[in-house]
Amino acid sequence: MTFRSALAALLVLAASPAAARPVTPSPEVRSLREEIAALQVDRALALTPEQARALLPVLRQAAAQVQAFRARVESPDPALVAALTRARDELRAVGTVSEGTQAAIRDAGRAGMAAKRGEGPALRKQALAILTPAQLEALKSVRLGVGPGFRGGPDAGEGSPGAGPMRGGGRRLLMLGVLTSDAFLSLVEARAR
Repeated sequence: MTFRSALAALLVLAASPAAARPVTPSPEVRSLREEIAALQVDRALALTPEQARALLPVLRQAAAQVQAFRARVESPDPALVAALTRARDELRAVGTVSEGTQAAIRDAGRAGMAAKRGEGPALRKQALAILTPAQLEALKSVRLGVGPGFRGGPDAGEGSPGAGPMRGGGRRLLMLGVLTSDAFLSLVEARAR
């Protein structure tokens, strides 16, 4: 697939009606899933009170970063909007996107990603340093999304029914969401007492 075709497909998808976008679960279902995942991770880690006290500030800082990241993602990047608008206009006018516009889209995307990375890797390193090797292994073995309230059966991993366990960056993002959730922070606070 050429860049132009991919860009045209992205523009069509972005302009499609809201009904074609994935349906999000109700707040009640989302809250229950968040609590189930938090309990799964809490039980797997079995933090000591000292570990919980050491981990709390790191998790709180990470949660603040996640919130800031979401705010940045939800607000439009002016450079990206301008480049995409130019690509749409070029496609309408001449049927192709110029190399200059393609470069502007790439540059805006790269700049946006660099700005959104933040201190995440340093916080992750701090959090991992607090855990024992056994806890790290237990964390790796947690199968998020398996259990009551999740799609798929007991042998399915995250995602669509029948999918295997999630690995790599997707799993790390899912785990970050759990570790910075209000449900998990409440459990860690209780262990810190």
